[in-house]
Amino acid sequence: MSKKFVIKLISTLPILIFIILITGCSGAKETTSYWRTNEIKIDGDISDWQNTLESVPDKNFAVGFKNDDKFLYISLIVNDRMKIMQMFRTGFITWFTPAGENGKAFGIKFPLSNKDLEGEQPQEMNMENFQRDNGDNSGNIEKRFVQMLNRQKELEIVNKDKFPLNLLSPENKEGIRAKLGYNANRLVYELQVPLTGDGKYSFPVEAVPGEKVNIRFETEKIDLESSRGSMREGESMPRGSGQMRGGGQRGGGKMRQGMPGFQNSEPINYSFDVLLQQQPK
Repeated sequence: MSKKFVIKLISTLPILIFIILITGCSGAKETTSYWRTNEIKIDGDISDWQNTLESVPDKNFAVGFKNDDKFLYISLIVNDRMKIMQMFRTGFITWFTPAGENGKAFGIKFPLSNKDLEGEQPQEMNMENFQRDNGDNSGNIEKRFVQMLNRQKELEIVNKDKFPLNLLSPENKEGIRAKLGYNANRLVYELQVPLTGDGKYSFPVEAVPGEKVNIRFETEKIDLESSRGSMREGESMPRGSGQMRGGGQRGGGKMRQGMPGFQNSEPINYSFDVLLQQQPK
């Protein structure tokens, strides 16, 4: 190998590394939304989304985007029970980052996490109960998810640092609508967000048809140590606590060690660069 070739190779390495980093870190999938041609009811039902949902390979996850000149509409279908449980336990945030310089990134947290909800953790949120039913008694799973779904009465607006900015009803005067549904072993998530403020809305996407917006879906990883480490069979944990209720062993209960389903369930972190569709002429 000649000295000249080696020098040339070394000089090009920074460029190659930069290209690799750029392509490797840009995990957002490019897609184009559909122009809304039918009424979109934010009701947790996918009947308004026929033939407009796109599957995410190997993720048991499908997504759809539609827009008109005023609103962006999003639908998610999740077929993975562990991911659904994750969404309820840790919360689920849809992030919006407009391509323009004027817009600010913000997130809509819905469903809220277990620790965000008032009151102690109900039995349907108990991970051990869920793990048992998921493996041995799947007939109870739908009932558990519906119970969790019915507890979701609010959504939270957060800034890029996940600091809460506002707490709203899923139907509100800010033009934001959110609804969950569960049927046939799949969770349906629907969301409506205003594109621009127009002097009426405080949390718009700040993008118009023909522009791009980055949309990212995120859950946080379940903390197995705090959720399971001090838990004994048949006991549930108080909200936000890693300690067993009562502080001692009751009834000779023994520690549960294995919850492999949750250990293997990675957080949701899917990103899309969405080109907002312009009205057909």
